[in-house]
Amino acid sequence: MLHVSWDPVLIGISFVVAFIASFIALDSAGKVAISSRRESTFWRLSGGATLGMGIWSMHFIGMLAMKMNMPINYHLSLTAFSFFIALISATVAINIAISGNTLSTKRLIIATSILSAGVVTMHYVGMYAIIEHVAITWDRSLILLSVIIAVAASGVGLWLAFHLRQNNRRALINRLIAAFIMAVAIASMHYTGMGAATFTHFGHTAHDGLSTLELSIWVCAVTLVILGIMLVVSMVDSQLRTSRLADNLHQLNCQLEHQVHFDALTGLANRTQIDTCLVACLRHSKLHQQHFALVFIDLDRFKVVNDTWGHHIGDQLLIASTQRIFSCLDDSMTLARLGGDEFILLVPDCNLQVISTLLTRIANVIGEPFSLFGHTIRVSLSAGSSIYPEHGSTLHELKVKADMAMYHVKQTGRNGWAIYHPEMEAIADTPPTFLQELSQALERNQFELWYQPKYTAGDHSLTGFEALLRWHHPERGMLLPAEFLPALEDTGLIIPVGKWVIQQACLQLYQWKLQGNTEWTLAVNLSPAQFEQHDIIDVVCNALAQYQLPPACLTLELTESTALKNLKRSVEVLNAFSTLGITVSIDDFGTGYSNILMLKSLPARELKIDRIFVKDISENSKNTKIVSTIIDIAHSMNMRVVAEGIETQEQEILLTQMGCCMLQGFLFAKPLPAHKIHELIQPETSIKQMPVVQPLSHRQSITL
Repeated sequence: MLHVSWDPVLIGISFVVAFIASFIALDSAGKVAISSRRESTFWRLSGGATLGMGIWSMHFIGMLAMKMNMPINYHLSLTAFSFFIALISATVAINIAISGNTLSTKRLIIATSILSAGVVTMHYVGMYAIIEHVAITWDRSLILLSVIIAVAASGVGLWLAFHLRQNNRRALINRLIAAFIMAVAIASMHYTGMGAATFTHFGHTAHDGLSTLELSIWVCAVTLVILGIMLVVSMVDSQLRTSRLADNLHQLNCQLEHQVHFDALTGLANRTQIDTCLVACLRHSKLHQQHFALVFIDLDRFKVVNDTWGHHIGDQLLIASTQRIFSCLDDSMTLARLGGDEFILLVPDCNLQVISTLLTRIANVIGEPFSLFGHTIRVSLSAGSSIYPEHGSTLHELKVKADMAMYHVKQTGRNGWAIYHPEMEAIADTPPTFLQELSQALERNQFELWYQPKYTAGDHSLTGFEALLRWHHPERGMLLPAEFLPALEDTGLIIPVGKWVIQQACLQLYQWKLQGNTEWTLAVNLSPAQFEQHDIIDVVCNALAQYQLPPACLTLELTESTALKNLKRSVEVLNAFSTLGITVSIDDFGTGYSNILMLKSLPARELKIDRIFVKDISENSKNTKIVSTIIDIAHSMNMRVVAEGIETQEQEILLTQMGCCMLQGFLFAKPLPAHKIHELIQPETSIKQMPVVQPLSHRQSITL
């Protein structure tokens, strides 16, 4: 038996080689999860190959650490064969283990079996590669222990390779610890296997194969080249990934910074950016005693475009409008989008003439038709401007007055521009103040319902009322709907206010019922936005049920344009109301663009002739023919006809003769608050005893 000693330096080197190979394999597995398909294939193959080469190098460095008192040579073919066994088994096992999103028990067992079999076979083939005059006697118990260690080491290593793929904050530390555990396991298997061999000298033969020196050179060369290349590749890849990540983060930061200051749709400056520009412009203008203009721009009826053609077309219209406005500006001007179709323009160092010319040019280019996705769309703008320092010394003052000028344009018909002048404050409240007061009117109980009586034609019997909304403004007194209803619709406040109207109307019907007026009916107008609400049927039914009212006492009025906008849904909703027994009335008939055949499909029982036809019916033969035709159409569809806005007895007589069954107007009574309704049923004020009423003045005949 030959005496064997061990070189501790080479043992340490063998452990370091196993550690480095394990770490590179784990690091390569981690790169698989964050790489493309082609790159992940490279990292799977290179990681497995590196682990196999590392195990083989560790084995033969460990062999070189074994010192005997005789020269040892290694069989070249067996040494090369052991190399390929380690290379192939490790590569196949790694690819099986880290492919896929989960590691099943079956895959882990297969991969472990392949790797452990390869490691054991490589080790003992390498041991048999020792030639010369040496015989090996094996301790089978230690061989079995080395096999068990190989299986356990392979299983743990592959499990770690899969579960340490995620590149989290502790990835590097976890892989270093895992590589150390794998290196200990590999070294334990190798030196246990080496311990199972007892070497015996049995004679002299000719030298053949690789000498210890030659093997040392080849093992060192292979180890240094392979592990060195993989380390360099891994480091370069990590550096490139870090560089790309830094670039991506820089781009992301730039995008986020851009989003903070610019509008995502149009690319214009947003509210934050324009405020910064305004502050700088104000400071510069004060210092150099220069003028600048602030302009508010709003596209007219932009909501109609969204509702008709969809928000995609609306977005394209905003982009196209932005481009047209930009074509009128120079580099010193700043255009910003505040939101929706609202824009603000800063024009530095300008005067009244410059801003007037600019706004005229902008209004003209916006007024030209837009061609978007096969649709020809025409819009206009309303713009208002204020000038520093004539109209204010602070940005707040300039904004309020520019907004007031724009609101003045909207009040006078839109499609134009105006520069602020003090007289605008006397014409109307500023929009912010007015809207704030309007938004608080409901909770402050400032809304009221007034009631316009409706009479049967011929006998003038009182049959019911139409509920009309009023706003009891704390400073301006009683306001009519024309003064605040558009704002309610634009802001969406019409929904809660409309719900309140239905509730209040049903409460009033309930009170009349308690007073014995069970035959009276009440008509309530539904706004387009209110009619489109998905729960409108529930809102009406709940109000009727709350006061235990029969549905027949309630009439719901909606305009013909509202009813025909979405005919299919309108038919469904109105059929539901009719089934419940609620009367449906088509209001303002004749003022829209009605299709009689479409109107015929609506389950309406009442048609209201608009006051615009009633006003001149006794003097205008065209209006007489129109009203007569409307009444004939209604009768053909079994609908009763109501005429509103009657102011003279001539109008009453003519409409009655045409077949109009219900009448309302100033000739009979003006709208009254609920507490004055009792005056209508006093004997001395009955309609039959009323004197002839002369036509009212134009001021009195405004729409109520």
